[in-house]
This record gives sequence, C-alpha cells and structure tokens, in this order.
Amino acid sequence: MKTRGRPQTPRAATARGALAVALLASAFTAEAADVPAPARGSNATALSVELVKPGLYRINGGGGGTLLRLGSNGLVVVDSNRAGLYGPLMTEIQGVAKGVPVGALVLTATGPGQIGNVAHFIDAGIPVVVQQRAQARVAGLARPSGSTSTKPLVTYGDDYQLHVGNVDAAVEYVGSGRTGADSVVHFPDLRAVAVGELFTAAAPEPDCASGGSYAGWAAAIAQVLWLNFDVAIPSRGAPVGKPELQALQATLEGLAERGGTSTSGPSGCRPPR
Repeated sequence: MKTRGRPQTPRAATARGALAVALLASAFTAEAADVPAPARGSNATALSVELVKPGLYRINGGGGGTLLRLGSNGLVVVDSNRAGLYGPLMTEIQGVAKGVPVGALVLTATGPGQIGNVAHFIDAGIPVVVQQRAQARVAGLARPSGSTSTKPLVTYGDDYQLHVGNVDAAVEYVGSGRTGADSVVHFPDLRAVAVGELFTAAAPEPDCASGGSYAGWAAAIAQVLWLNFDVAIPSRGAPVGKPELQALQATLEGLAERGGTSTSGPSGCRPPR
C-alpha cells in the first residue's frame, strides 16, 4: 500500500485489492440481526464498550477484543472475540451502530480471540477479510446449523484497501510476527491502527505453533511503525503510542538475540539466528 508521506520499506512488491460494499443491496444491518438472546448467567455482562476516538470504539471483555470503526453509513468490525460471544457481541455492536450496516469483518490473526465468532458473521452475509496464509483455517470453521450463506472470504496478500460506506481502512499484512500471519488495520483519517495481539504489556509470548517468533514479532512491529498514527489499539489493555511499540520491539529484539524460547510452544519458537 502506498501512503502519502510514508517512506518505501524494503518489503517485496505488494498485491493490492479493494472492496466496495454496496450497503443498500447486500450489507448486513446490525439492528436487524437475528441475535441470540444472552443466556442468564452467561458472560454477556463481561463485555463493555470503550470510546477510543470519535467514531472508533473497542468492545472489551470475554478474553478478546473487538474494534468498531463507525461512519455515518458504514461500520467495519475488527476481530470477532472468542467463541460463544456472538449474541452479546452483536448486542454491543447494535448499541453503537444505531442501525448503521456492518459492512465487513477484518481479522488481524486467527487465534481464538480473533476468529471465535467468524462463522456467525459469514452466516449473516458479512464479508470476512483475511490474509491468504490464514484463509484455510477460517474457511474450515464449522458453520451454524442451517447456514445458507454463500458469501466468500475476501483474501489479500500484502495489503488491502477497504471501503465501507464512508469508512476507509488499509489492511496491512506485517508478516509472521506473534503468530504465523499477523495483520493490522490502519484508519488514516483517525491516525489510528488496530494491532490485535501484536502489542502486549505482559511478557511477550509468540505463538510458536503457528509460526510466530521473537525476531518475526520485532520485524512486524517495525512494519507497523512506518504507518502514520498516534494511537495503536491492541486487543486487550490500554491503547498505546509509538514509544510503547518501540519499547516492545527493543525487548523482542533482545530476546531474539539471546536465543530465548517461548514457554507456549516447542523449540521451534527459538528465533532464527
């Protein structure tokens, strides 16, 4: 993706795409969703909405995090939280959207906190935007009983220009970082970027089984830092700026140099030397 004022990185030439969602013809309206009622005693009450910037909201709780970019006639959802939360999640989305259609769901990775409710979004006819390396895992998710949706996944290689109503977003693949396929979602008009689980305030633990590593994670953050933003929103924890990302990058580089391994996976977690 070319961004005005952004220096060219040494990354290989990218494949580019664009999605224009016809809101009146095919988009899913949050107010009209057939949303299951939360069961009494469920973790529905664990979800809460946080205003990050005007038009940008994060739904917290449930072990994951979902970001909403709301425009006057379009809504982009980033990550779907953990399985079993679709009903409560849609209740919170409805409260923010006030009838504005959900135009797309974008995934930053394919961990439990990102893909837990993807099948329900597909069943509702919402386009799901996913990086090519993660396509197989998402396509193989079990569909809800009686599902008739034939909406295909929207896949991309290195980056993707997404247009949903008056909301514009740039989806950037930043490589095998914390997982084997990490992406971020940049909202240039808000100078904000959704980084999923690429940022953590806790001790960093790459998902080695999927191809993550300390060195790859540090390189992924380096890609993010090229973007023009003043706030980065992780799946969990407080939003941060570039200084916090740079500090995590330095920590990861130090771990990679020392040949550290993650406790979450096998010896394949050891960063390449």
